[in-house]
Amino acid sequence: MSLPTILTECARLASGAGAGALASVARRRGSLPMSATAKMLVTAGGARIGTVGGGCLESEIIERAMDVLERRVPAVSEHSLNAELAGDYGLTCGGTAVMLIEPVFPDEVLRAVYAAAVADVARGANGVMATGVDWSTGVAKAYGACGGRVQRAGADGARLEIVGAGDALAGDNASAARLAERIRGFDASIETPLFEHGVLVEPIRGKPRLVVFGGGHVGARIAEVAAIAGWRVTVVDDRADFADAARLPFAERTVTCDWHDVASAVPLDEHTYAVIATRGHQHDVVLAAQLAPRPLRYLGMLGSRRKVALTANVLREWQVDDTAILAMHAPVGLPIGADTPEEIAVSVVAEMIAVRRAGSPRRGGVDAEAGRDAAPAAPSAANGGAREG
Repeated sequence: MSLPTILTECARLASGAGAGALASVARRRGSLPMSATAKMLVTAGGARIGTVGGGCLESEIIERAMDVLERRVPAVSEHSLNAELAGDYGLTCGGTAVMLIEPVFPDEVLRAVYAAAVADVARGANGVMATGVDWSTGVAKAYGACGGRVQRAGADGARLEIVGAGDALAGDNASAARLAERIRGFDASIETPLFEHGVLVEPIRGKPRLVVFGGGHVGARIAEVAAIAGWRVTVVDDRADFADAARLPFAERTVTCDWHDVASAVPLDEHTYAVIATRGHQHDVVLAAQLAPRPLRYLGMLGSRRKVALTANVLREWQVDDTAILAMHAPVGLPIGADTPEEIAVSVVAEMIAVRRAGSPRRGGVDAEAGRDAAPAAPSAANGGAREG
């Protein structure tokens, strides 16, 4: 079950619809059948939304969740899956998970925090949620919009500080007020929770945004696979037929515009993923010249190594900075020997996932030497030198 679904249900319960207990991974080590950001909501009626891995570990966590639900105070619990226990359940993994289990019940602080998080996720924005273990002076929970960074503070670096833009939502109590002071922004590239000094700090991520330039066979498949993987997709083409929403039902938005002025048609910022997959080199280079200098989260370009080299040379002639050129992922996609549009789409989206999960934009795939040499070269292993159409 997706994070938006869990947050929405938490907001509903906090608004007076019932009660539950939310279990979140605070820390884990070893090999466990759960994501680092796994969550599970257990309602008073016994319903479960989400999963923390299933099996014996999840059964233990559900038991603790019911206790938290009854007492209405958070609990931190450690759950281990050793080799013997794993073997009993036919599993090959093992490790330890530290869980923060917190109650969800009708409360104005909880309602405001969850409602704000739901609203941000729905519009694709990022935020940070902080939950304290000690609720003795009131609900210790806060939420704030992203815009800053997480950093170590103090002479020994032991204190976690969240600085930057954005105001935090918190309750009118000492515990929540302290958390709100911490949440004055958050680095949107942080992917995993931080649990220190009795506070769980979690990135609440809106769906990432992808703009696919080119609505032909390959571009459409890239858009489709990306949508399945969780991206909010916009498809842009200079031909209305290829930017038709009816043939691209998985796209959140379709745009028809001239290739020479895409910046005015779609948002292009540091959170944007972009893939150039047009029907011809002459269009690719026009787009690359506009997109490469921008601080995008990811920029990929479809085509063979020869085409990449030709494009790089033209961009240099047009005075595009070499650093910007080399940061492009071109030829786009992971080298899996992809050949069909569907396979190429998988390789491209896999590369975007690698960038997203790495926590910060990584250097692109344009080889410095190949980019200066327009001599023929072998097709990309990722896409076989495929051309969009």
